[in-house]
Amino acid sequence: MANFSYLKVWLCAGLCCAFGKAVAQHPQDTTQLQLGTVEVFGKPAEVFAAGSHVEQLDSAYLSTYSSGSLAEALQARTPLYLKSYGVSGISSVSFRGTNASQTAVLWNGLNIAPATLGQADFSTLPLSGLGDVAVQYGSAAASYGSGAIGGAVLLNSPKHKTQGLGGDVKLEAGSFGRYFGSGSLGYTSGKFSYGLSTYGLLAENNFTFRDLSRFKTPETKQEHAAVAQHGFTQDFGWQLSPKTDLAVHGWYTYSDREVQPSMGSADTDARQLDESLRLMTELKHLSSLGQTNIKAAYFKDHLHFTDLSNDSESDVNTYQLQAEQTYTYGNRWRLRGGINMQHFAAQNDGYAGPAEENRTALFALFRYDPAQQLQLSLNLRQAFVDGYNPPLTPALGFNWKFFNNNRHQVSLKGNASGSYRAPTLNDRFWANAGNPDLRPEQGRNFELGLRHVLVQGSNLLLQTEATGYYMLLDDWIQWAPNSNGTWRPVNLQKVESKGFELSASATATWGKWQLNSTAAYTYTSSVQKEVYENNSDGLGKQLMYVPQHKAVLSTAAKYKSWSLLGTLNYTGLRYTSNSETTSLDDFLLLNLAFTKRLQLGPNILLLSLRSDNATNAEYQTMSARAMPPRGYTLSLRFILP
Repeated sequence: MANFSYLKVWLCAGLCCAFGKAVAQHPQDTTQLQLGTVEVFGKPAEVFAAGSHVEQLDSAYLSTYSSGSLAEALQARTPLYLKSYGVSGISSVSFRGTNASQTAVLWNGLNIAPATLGQADFSTLPLSGLGDVAVQYGSAAASYGSGAIGGAVLLNSPKHKTQGLGGDVKLEAGSFGRYFGSGSLGYTSGKFSYGLSTYGLLAENNFTFRDLSRFKTPETKQEHAAVAQHGFTQDFGWQLSPKTDLAVHGWYTYSDREVQPSMGSADTDARQLDESLRLMTELKHLSSLGQTNIKAAYFKDHLHFTDLSNDSESDVNTYQLQAEQTYTYGNRWRLRGGINMQHFAAQNDGYAGPAEENRTALFALFRYDPAQQLQLSLNLRQAFVDGYNPPLTPALGFNWKFFNNNRHQVSLKGNASGSYRAPTLNDRFWANAGNPDLRPEQGRNFELGLRHVLVQGSNLLLQTEATGYYMLLDDWIQWAPNSNGTWRPVNLQKVESKGFELSASATATWGKWQLNSTAAYTYTSSVQKEVYENNSDGLGKQLMYVPQHKAVLSTAAKYKSWSLLGTLNYTGLRYTSNSETTSLDDFLLLNLAFTKRLQLGPNILLLSLRSDNATNAEYQTMSARAMPPRGYTLSLRFILP
């Protein structure tokens, strides 16, 4: 197991620093409800993404479902498809018909996917301790680098400026042996701020399901699917001078899980341990030359998998340094230039020896507003990877608000961009299988959309958006058997993905009633256009595990101290073979949450009752992996503002 003993030093130092400051200061006013957290200086470059579709998860959901994982949040609140290997297995995301390794996951602006796999396991990323969560659809490689082909998931640490000490404690108990607890502490005084969040989860996942692999599909109790997770985040902030700010962030996650066997297969006592530590320092400085941002980060990822016949470990150390300079001239244009450097050092039982790789990228992001109703952006990124020559990656976008009166705003938006993905360390260095001749994946993305905003006084806000897109991805890397039956990574195919996305959101107020609703639908056609190796059974066919239809409807209603949160999620049919001969049925999931808010002097107590899969639907996101039936969760959260 990896040595993470220095976590104790990090945690104790943070607690001593926080409580030392708290004792030294006078008591502060604590009548405000928002908890103390820490401002983040490393925001994603959304201002340079004109014409792109960026969606942020609403705070009401993140608060109510803070005990869940990022996988559960994206599945419930976005039209993205999450493929989960059962209730305890890994979970990966699909943007616009791409796969998990073609999705970038950024924390405070830096990519956190381990270089061995090139993808993040969303089931091990908790919502607890996170601030903003946003998704950017379509290619974002010019802004975020390798892997941002289908889209990007943008995570940020929490932000806060409220003076004084605050915190909260949350406890949950639910069906199928699920228990969760979390706590947070925030303190801000003058030029110093500190935030701490910790969580723990235990889930037996001992639900019953219908075993489709057995005669007459009998009811069976799920075994060997337990999960134990814990972790914490810490955030420090100092204002060194009126123009200089320093922030330090830490994020530790631990997951020990029994790998759920598929229906009809023998239990091999498979188990997987995932442990990650992420440390980051950010410096922001304002001068006559603009804003300077420097980030230095160290990530350590450990994975240990065992079953009756295997015992394998992987350790990846990632070092990142990013420096960028942003210059703004008046209200018309803004220019950002920078460099990102990464060094990966990996030890993997599947490699012949230690593996290392260096990556460097130069980028320039330009935003120009020739008129108040028109915004243009041009981004360029050139990457340099050991042993490869990635192409220059451009992105050109626009937003044009061509109609605007007191009530209606109508905008046309568009984006054209390139993308790439360098092979992973597993692709290159796996013993007797790694392929040094792989070419980087390359893609082209085009999208065009229309956006309408309706404002009816202070009582109604309605926003609708429609986007069509086309993506062509060449040299798609996939592991496939060669003529000797050995599985190796090859540049297997060219893939064409096209479709459209519809979304709408409404916010309304009537007296003491508040209503927020969102709806989204996506149609995705993702097919093989050419096959370079192996057979061509999938030529012209929809890719495996890519639903053509995906929709979500969510509503949050509030009346006085009562609130209701509901999510209805539809996932269409998915093929489980390249030839479209086998498939998984479509399914509809309904989640409901009722919350009562009690005011206890200056403090708040929130009582919540949730029902997940309220209609008791039978479904699978991965073939032969059972998913839970209807379940209930009781939650209590005490807030000290």
